[in-house]
Amino acid sequence: MRATVSLYICSLATAALLGLTVSGQAGSTAAREDFKILCADCHNADARGNGPLAKNLSKIPPDLTRIKQRAHGVFDKQAVYDWILGLKMTESHGTREMPIWGDWLMDEEIDGDTSIAEAKAAEKEVERRVMEIVKYLESLQVED
Repeated sequence: MRATVSLYICSLATAALLGLTVSGQAGSTAAREDFKILCADCHNADARGNGPLAKNLSKIPPDLTRIKQRAHGVFDKQAVYDWILGLKMTESHGTREMPIWGDWLMDEEIDGDTSIAEAKAAEKEVERRVMEIVKYLESLQVED
């Protein structure tokens, strides 16, 4: 558990130092950058699950280039989206070591003085960014 918390804090600190504010970039470029900042430490930049922090986790991160293959030829965008946001947390997979990026991205978008309108706009921006990551992952799927 302590290793998981340390990895999570390390990922957050890395993202903060790199300034995770790529939302102004073109879709696929921004998604690729978000993926590198948020996901590559565990899943690697090539999304194959062999990132530099993977060896420290109790469960090996999945190869994200084979989501479609593991689902018998179907890339379920909604399921991937829900997993990234932290909405889909099945007990059969044990504890969730992957950070809940939806919460983290929302915290990045708003602060304590945020109005309801600004919060709703921030929520839409988080949804857009996560869906761009989903589309990016879909583009990485291997055909076997």
